[in-house]
Amino acid sequence: MKSLVFAFVLASTPAYAIDRVSLYDYDKDGKVSFEDINRYCTVPRSLFKAADKNNDKFLTNGEMSTARRYLFSRCQEVPK
Repeated sequence: MKSLVFAFVLASTPAYAIDRVSLYDYDKDGKVSFEDINRYCTVPRSLFKAADKNNDKFLTNGEMSTARRYLFSRCQEVPK
C-alpha cells in the first residue's frame, strides 16, 4: 500500500518540483556537472551545453526540468 501511495504522489508531483540536483549530484557538491550526469546517463557534451542555459557549466533544477525530455531520456537508471 505504501508503494502505491508513493507512486501516486510521485506521479502527481509537477516536474518542476522534483529536486533533480540532489538526485544527480554524484559528488554531493550542490551542483550537477557534466561528469555528474554521465555517472547515470550517456549524454553528449553538446546536449549538456544546450541544457545549461546560463553557461555556468552546471545544471539547476529549472534547467534540468526544461531539458528532461531530451536529456534524461538517455538515462538507463535513476540515481538512488
